[in-house]
Amino acid sequence: MSAPLAGIRVLDLSWVMVGPFSARYLADLGADVVKVESSSRIDPLRTLGPFKDGIPGPERSVSYHNLNAGKRSITLDLKSEAGRAVALKLTAWADIVLESFTPRVLRNMRLAYDDLRTVRPDLIMVSTSIAGQTGPYASDLMGVGTMGAALSGATFLIGWPDRPPVGPFGPWTDEVTPRFIVSSLLAALHRRRRTGEGCYIDIAQAEAGMQFISPAAWEFTANGVIPQRQGSGSRLRCPFGSYPGADTDGWVVIDASGPAHWERLRALVGGGLLDSRYETLIGRLRHRQPLDAEVSRWTSQRSAQDNEHILQAAGVPAHAAVRAAALATDPDLRAAGHLQPIDDPVIGDAEIEGPRFAIAPSSLHPVRRGPLIGEHTYEVLRECAGLSDEDIASLGEAGAIA
Repeated sequence: MSAPLAGIRVLDLSWVMVGPFSARYLADLGADVVKVESSSRIDPLRTLGPFKDGIPGPERSVSYHNLNAGKRSITLDLKSEAGRAVALKLTAWADIVLESFTPRVLRNMRLAYDDLRTVRPDLIMVSTSIAGQTGPYASDLMGVGTMGAALSGATFLIGWPDRPPVGPFGPWTDEVTPRFIVSSLLAALHRRRRTGEGCYIDIAQAEAGMQFISPAAWEFTANGVIPQRQGSGSRLRCPFGSYPGADTDGWVVIDASGPAHWERLRALVGGGLLDSRYETLIGRLRHRQPLDAEVSRWTSQRSAQDNEHILQAAGVPAHAAVRAAALATDPDLRAAGHLQPIDDPVIGDAEIEGPRFAIAPSSLHPVRRGPLIGEHTYEVLRECAGLSDEDIASLGEAGAIA
């Protein structure tokens, strides 16, 4: 059986993380994704590590391969009239156009949604930026997912109460927003199949990020309470968080806030956890510090991994905090095919993530490496834009495919 999105064609005008990550999902599902780049202004992700063997270079970024696997690459100067004309031809070929610039960029190039739909009336287009396409922040606010985390409220909430906020790991909204983009695109494809109509999708990264911290916002709107940083704990759950193991830098994450899980943890640990102050959740939240100290004393007697095994056997949700090195050899990830080998002409053998899902009985494409800069330019111009060799030569002379 063919892949779910076999036959769907995507023009990927995005760069760095949020757009490429979204388009990678579509490629995993079988879509034909063409990424537009420029050799004079390459995707910044190509300049970010990690680099294979620690050697920097625009074709050596494993991060780039991971977010652009399965795509084709074309170089095109969208600021030139000739390049714009080619972009319109590729739009006529595409089912979906995906972009992640600040709102004014494509408008200035005359490649906004209203321009593109003149050549593809049933086009589905998604734009994603920090603050969306409309509103007081939209026109001038720029930045990456780290700024999105700040604007969403997540940065302020993550850290320890007596220290400055640290925020989530990495460009956070670049990593959470693709889930909303892909689900919206799948809904738009379904709608077009029923109605024949395309649509324009506007997704603000700050809004996507806020979905993950919404209880904090509702705490204020409902009760006038401004949530503060809780470290690894929770205002609403206890015991909950990271507890030390006996091994160096070993931690076990425990959530025994539910009544059944709490009783199992209490029976297992005994001692101070039998204190009557901890009979109810309200009591546990009120006396969180001494309770956490009791749990920490118990977990610090053995390794994080041993804590995990003992707690799981007792029916208490717990897992050792895994380091990146352990992920590379994790037997469960290996069995799931999550880590896939690639063979690249520049970096040789490497590993990237496979699809984050399995769909039976349909088949997903084998993972292919990310493309070299402009690797498929001539192929795409002939096949997708319908250009002749003479047309392509003229574009080259004009510098439009640089």
